[in-house]
Amino acid sequence: MAEIANDLTKKDLEELLKSTLDADGTKVKDYSISYLTKPGDNYGSTMLAVDVNLTPGPRTLSLVAKMLPKSKALQEVFQVEKSVRKEIDMYQLVGPAFERIQKEYNVPEDKYLDFLPVLCGARISSKGDSGPVDETSVILQENLKDKGFETGDRFVGLNLAHCKLVVDKLARFHATAVAIKIKKPEEFKKTVLHAATSLDSSPIDSNMVKPLEDIPEYETLKERINTALQKGSDLLANPRKPREPFVTITHLDLWTNNIMFQYDPGSPKDIPKSLKIVDFQITEYDSPARDLLFFLYSSAQLEVLSEHYDYLVRFYYENFVDCLKILRCDTTPFTFDNFLKEVECASAVEFFHIAFMIPPITLDTKDAINTADLTHDDFKKPPKVGKTCLQRIRKFILDFASRNWI
Repeated sequence: MAEIANDLTKKDLEELLKSTLDADGTKVKDYSISYLTKPGDNYGSTMLAVDVNLTPGPRTLSLVAKMLPKSKALQEVFQVEKSVRKEIDMYQLVGPAFERIQKEYNVPEDKYLDFLPVLCGARISSKGDSGPVDETSVILQENLKDKGFETGDRFVGLNLAHCKLVVDKLARFHATAVAIKIKKPEEFKKTVLHAATSLDSSPIDSNMVKPLEDIPEYETLKERINTALQKGSDLLANPRKPREPFVTITHLDLWTNNIMFQYDPGSPKDIPKSLKIVDFQITEYDSPARDLLFFLYSSAQLEVLSEHYDYLVRFYYENFVDCLKILRCDTTPFTFDNFLKEVECASAVEFFHIAFMIPPITLDTKDAINTADLTHDDFKKPPKVGKTCLQRIRKFILDFASRNWI
């Protein structure tokens, strides 16, 4: 507690929670703070669990405070001046826009997209939202763990039931944004597109993808792998113009730790009943196939990929089109063949993205550096890899090669 006590004060909480406190006629009595995540679980933010006791009470708010990473290097990598604003826009602009169109078209309860945690307060800085992002920036939201939500095991991966739920909600997330683009173009520009402003491209050290050389098939596929890495790196630095009609808002960091699942009380945790998606720091206006490929190859169990990849791609497409139909959009341009072309096109940039991200996603907690201590030099060192990392890398490379994507 002593180490992080100054990150958030009682005055901060009273200001951030003002609308809640005013509505209830309560005040902050006291509070406690602890770290929410372990090293290796999160890089783009400092995540704090905040329990706020209110008076008159007894009543406690269980919250999460998302603040800037301590490391200056990480602040630069995640371009906090843009990424913090993007995430706040997701809660304050995009979420309400999604709610409005779903209510307008009476989306059935079982198809309704409720994917965001409740936002309790946010600020760019203690000096006001018009100035630059600084160390006092914070996003305060409900603590989903208090409602029984939890992340999957990033080392084991997600089973088919979990993957189906994610793919269903992901398709509806993408399609709802497309529907706003079609039905309400001016609102789309002010909300969805505003939150999807691209971050600046930055070079990634070649050592970060060095683990690809450790798979048995590397020598055989070496030329294809290196050509694909260069192409993917070039596309990240100089993105293609977004392709209609599928182009939409994308998460671009949708892996196990950014998805939280809820289960029926007392039931086994192999079939989730609902989910929430978090960490919208690097959203962009891009192909939905990027999110789909990245999620599957970063987070699905390897046997799920082997046995159900084609099914999950089709399942995504069917839910995407179903959502458009519910929102009364013309689905004629959204053919399955066109979507498969979208997936193939997205594979070029996602090859580099997946290759770069699998090592940190599968990094053992004991090998993880405290994020507060990370420097730019750490991004130039080959990442530590274990059996899980190499198995996942091998699977994704062999699959991409078998489809002639590399």
